[in-house]
Amino acid sequence: MSETNAPPMENARPRIGEGRIGSFICAAIGLLSVAAVLCLRFPAFLTTPELRPHYDVELLRLVLAVSMVIAAGLGVLSIALGGPRLRAAIGLSALLLAMLLGGPYVPSADFNQPRFYLGLDWLVLDLFFTGAAFVLLEWVFPQVRPEQPPLRDGWKLDLGYFGVNHLAIGIFLVTSAHFAHDAFAWAVNAKVQSFVLAMPAVLRFVLVILAADAVEYASHRAYHEVPWLWRIHAIHHSPQTMDWLSGSRLHFLEPLVTRALVLVPIFLLGFPQDTIFAYLIFISVQSVLIHSNIKMNLGWLRYVIVTTQFHHWHHASDTEAIDKNYTAHTPIFDLLFGTWHLPKDRWPVKYGTVKPVPGGMLGQFLHPITGPVAAFLEHRTK
Repeated sequence: MSETNAPPMENARPRIGEGRIGSFICAAIGLLSVAAVLCLRFPAFLTTPELRPHYDVELLRLVLAVSMVIAAGLGVLSIALGGPRLRAAIGLSALLLAMLLGGPYVPSADFNQPRFYLGLDWLVLDLFFTGAAFVLLEWVFPQVRPEQPPLRDGWKLDLGYFGVNHLAIGIFLVTSAHFAHDAFAWAVNAKVQSFVLAMPAVLRFVLVILAADAVEYASHRAYHEVPWLWRIHAIHHSPQTMDWLSGSRLHFLEPLVTRALVLVPIFLLGFPQDTIFAYLIFISVQSVLIHSNIKMNLGWLRYVIVTTQFHHWHHASDTEAIDKNYTAHTPIFDLLFGTWHLPKDRWPVKYGTVKPVPGGMLGQFLHPITGPVAAFLEHRTK
């Protein structure tokens, strides 16, 4: 078969008219629709109590209904264009299942909140809105690797991490809240909290960013410089390709510990709910953006806010980039402590860890203990 007549490779960048884009959108929205309808049907067990008050449920129902119609149309069109039929069939079957479960307008009922729940709503919303936006942006405005396909090597593993860490939001919230309240209740100062509450909203937002990033810098640097902690954090550095999804690769212990530590200054300073919610939205978008493969030049703002280029250098395995750029939101602390590294017109050559990390979620989950155990056994046999 000649090269010009060969079918498009699965890992090549998709083009309009091949049917691959439509089949992928159909499958993604179809599966997310099933999850969304389950959230509407079982809100007590599958939605996050802290997020629920901020939802416009009727608007979300409308978005779900419109998305399902578009996905069905794209699935049928993909099959007509000769796109991947299995993927389109999965999407159309999932859409049918979502309708059989009650569809976008499944009736809601009063319920008592159980102690344990899964954050399926957070997973659906973040994957739908963030994923759709960044897949499109990376396709249209690629920066680091223009030839990089949306479904690059390792995307399934990172999607698995994305799902696990989102579903576990209840564990993270409960654990971090108990840690902050129980361990630091003695340090609460009513005058300090009143002063923070009296600040203009913009200043409160800047303060919460600085307070959180101070903790992020200290903990992140510890992850790199303490050998056992590095074995946990190395999982996050193991992707050899950077995109919007690669930042989701986190050992379960890392977000558990980091979120608990970050909540301490937020709790002690007494930020109101509107400031905390604005902070959560900001970090949700920024954490994806700084890992993405998107063209972005912010000029002098590179000294004020963490950019994609800045964080890509943190993930680089180039010698000049090792143990640099620890901050998550603003590079101020890296500038203060001498760990700032941001060449003006260059991007890293290599990503990933210098020493290989096991593949697969189970192997990576066990990675922090396999090294010490192996060293212990080797020592005993001598």
